Amino acid sequence: MRVLYEGSIFEMLRCGGVARYFVELINRLPADTTPIMLGPEEPATGITHPRFQYEAVATRPPLKFLRKLWHPAQHGRIGKRMQEQQADLVHWTYYQGLCRRPIQRSGVPTIVTVYDFIHEAFPDTDPTGKSLTMKANAIDVADHICCISQTTYDELCERFPTAAHRASITPLGSGLSDVHAAPLPTELRGRPFVLFVGRRGGYKNFDLLWRAWNKMKQATPDLNLVLVGPRMKPREQAALGWSNDDPRTQLYVAADDSLLKTLYQHCNAFVFPSKMEGFGLPVLEAMINGCPVFASSCAALREVAGSAGYFFDPENVDALAELLVAAGNDTISDRASKIAAGHRRAEYFSWENTAAQTIKVYEDLLNQKCVRHAA
Repeated sequence: MRVLYEGSIFEMLRCGGVARYFVELINRLPADTTPIMLGPEEPATGITHPRFQYEAVATRPPLKFLRKLWHPAQHGRIGKRMQEQQADLVHWTYYQGLCRRPIQRSGVPTIVTVYDFIHEAFPDTDPTGKSLTMKANAIDVADHICCISQTTYDELCERFPTAAHRASITPLGSGLSDVHAAPLPTELRGRPFVLFVGRRGGYKNFDLLWRAWNKMKQATPDLNLVLVGPRMKPREQAALGWSNDDPRTQLYVAADDSLLKTLYQHCNAFVFPSKMEGFGLPVLEAMINGCPVFASSCAALREVAGSAGYFFDPENVDALAELLVAAGNDTISDRASKIAAGHRRAEYFSWENTAAQTIKVYEDLLNQKCVRHAA
């Protein structure tokens, strides 16, 4: 089986997130499968499948002012390159292709992965509406749609009811269980802390955690707040009142998996206040590493954490502040049983399971030969 991955996600992300999902999937394909990726000139990293082939494509014009003329011509060249691979099926890594090329039917089964409906729920994340249009086209074109959670599948069925019979659930996994933990940073040794991981703006709702932290920090003077995520720009620092000199707050910008693992293992609790997610991978990572999870009550996080989570309303500062006080005082209720439940829950979410369910989608499509040809 020759599987072609249209690698536009690697044009946007070099590693992590959705890019990691495809790296982990490809590495777990059967040995007799030939995975081929059409991607940007800088190759995807971390793919070790013995039969993997990488086909680099130029994604930028030689001169910037030629973009409007160059892109349409390059779309045609990319389409030709895809045909030349003689793939049995095509799996698109995002809702548009390289050089913003719209997803098109090609005469072989076409698979698209749908991650979430955040742009639909929070229109300010897509002010031009281009992302909504791309996603709708991708869903319409696909012979099969892989949803990364039951939550995403349910919302797909609600928003695109005619696509329900073409969709299945292929939940994500985590590779942190295979990573060796780094030493705990010196500045955190002997200091209890709660942990936040990821981007902070918009629907990620970090502002709720920050307000809860400021509300309760005097009640637990020994507790610290540790963030892993992007660098904080001056405007964000000013809006939050963040000080780089505050000994009780710490931001790690370039945290690799080994550092992330040790932070999960040593924190008093992991906090994830997001208003909406398609899956919520950090919640899974925290459970794998034996960390109590304080998560918002949005559907995807309830799905992933199950009975292991301590849930709070993503608009309720007081509820989160109470949990933080419990973390600081080491009085989290049912802590041991919740951690054990987290380990059990995490066993279901593995990259091996992701790959097995995705391979089944591939095989079913090829056996059924249910390709909706272009008009």
